[in-house]
This record gives sequence, C-alpha cells and structure tokens, in this order.
Amino acid sequence: MSSRRVWRRVYPLDVSSYVDDLMSVPRNFVFGLLAGVLVPVAAMAGIVAGVYAFTRKVPFVTDVEEYDGERRLTVRLVQPQEARALFQKGKEAAQAFGDEIRSELEDEQQ
Repeated sequence: MSSRRVWRRVYPLDVSSYVDDLMSVPRNFVFGLLAGVLVPVAAMAGIVAGVYAFTRKVPFVTDVEEYDGERRLTVRLVQPQEARALFQKGKEAAQAFGDEIRSELEDEQQ
C-alpha cells in the first residue's frame, strides 16, 4: 500500500470537519457562558419556589438599621405583595442614586 493512500485514509480532505474544529472554540465559549448565567439563575428560582411552596412567603433582601446607626442587609420572608412593594421601593431608590451619580459626573465634566 502506498503512503499516499494511507495519508488520505487518516486525513480525509473534508472541509466540514475543519470548519467544525474551528467553530468549536466559540461554540463552547457561548455554551459555557449560557450555562454560567442560566444555571445560577435557575438554582435561585428553584430555591425561591421551594421556600414559597413550604411557607407561602418569598425570601427578600432588605436593609435593617441597627441600634448604633449601622445598616446591614438581611434576608426576610415576606408576603408576595409586600415583596413587590419592596422591589418597587428599591428600584426607585436605585434610580435616585443613579441620577445623583450621573449629575455629579456631569458637574465634574463641566
């Protein structure tokens, strides 16, 4: 058997396999990125659903002011309606904070 025939059998001239090898890196990156984002979100949703199934309340992160004036974040179980109200309140506070930072940055640029 000639060496040319063996070479063709080992390395066929198939362009699709080369394209597949070339595209495997970005494809694996995208799959890893999606898994890295979706799996933690799905895990958190499962935890919240499990807590809700047992207690009919949802966990929510709230800030608590301590006796010495310090603030800290805690996780409390709240009713779903209260969670919506707390979320809206936090969203408005975050927008006000963002507007404040934006105005300070604009003042520095002028």
